[in-house]
Amino acid sequence: MPGIFGSSGKTSNPMGTVGTLVGVIGAAFSAILWIYQFNPDSSLLGSYSIQITNGGPMANQLSTLALVFGLIAVIMGIAGGLGGRGTTSTIASILLGVVALSYPVLNALHLVERYVPNPVGYVLGHPA
Repeated sequence: MPGIFGSSGKTSNPMGTVGTLVGVIGAAFSAILWIYQFNPDSSLLGSYSIQITNGGPMANQLSTLALVFGLIAVIMGIAGGLGGRGTTSTIASILLGVVALSYPVLNALHLVERYVPNPVGYVLGHPA
C-alpha cells in the first residue's frame, strides 16, 4: 500500500502562490493609477475619483500600497524560486510585482508626466 500514502512527485510552491496573489493586488492598484494618469476624467472609482486625480490623498495611498505589494511579490517570487523549484507561480509573482512597481517607481523618479491629449491643438492656441 505504499501507493496510497506515497507522493505523486508533485511539489507545491506556497511562496510563489502567495507572491502571485499579492502581485495581482499590487498590479491592480498600479493599473488604477495608470488609468487616472492618462485619463484624469475617468469615473472608474465613482465618487472616489476626485481623491485620485491631481495627486490627491488616495493616489498617495494607492501608490504606497502598490509599492509595498510589488516588493513583497518580487521577494516572494525570488524566494520561491530558490532551491530549484521554480514554477510558473514564481515567474508570475515576479512579473506581477514588476507591474505593481511600475507606477510608484516611475512616479518617484519623475519620469511620468501629465498626458496632454492633443499637444498640437494647445500649441496653436485652441484646445482640441
